[in-house]
Amino acid sequence: MSKPKPLTIPSVRQTHAKQFGDREKVELKSGHYLFVQKSFAKTNIQRFLAEYIEILEQLKKNHVDSSVMQNITFVYYMLLLRHFTSLTAIPSKVEEMIEVCGKLIDLDILEQVLNAFDPKELEKMNAYIRKIEENSRQIGQQVGELLNSAAAAEQ
Repeated sequence: MSKPKPLTIPSVRQTHAKQFGDREKVELKSGHYLFVQKSFAKTNIQRFLAEYIEILEQLKKNHVDSSVMQNITFVYYMLLLRHFTSLTAIPSKVEEMIEVCGKLIDLDILEQVLNAFDPKELEKMNAYIRKIEENSRQIGQQVGELLNSAAAAEQ
């Protein structure tokens, strides 16, 4: 075992870059290539989820039609590509994300890229999503109980 070293900001940066800066080149059947992150940093997952939740809230607020809501999985995939691959020029508009994702699916590119991710990293992402869903349910339940208590107190 190596001798412990003092923790410094440069050593933190170096360790972080070593653990989360590693990317794998994925050559696609189409003749193109891109890089995928081998390990997802928690902060990148948080940024991904924050953007995903923001888009869902905007869709809810704007009363988007059901056809867009049915394709919300496409938004998930496009954000996954934006945050964890070298393909960063992902459209910002939901409709464009859905259109581009459809093309990536039709060309079998999306499947190739998704298969290049480490399944453990995708599971890490899904665990965060489950945690957020559980926290949201608990908060919603608590708010509902507070509203019921307030209504009962007014009577």
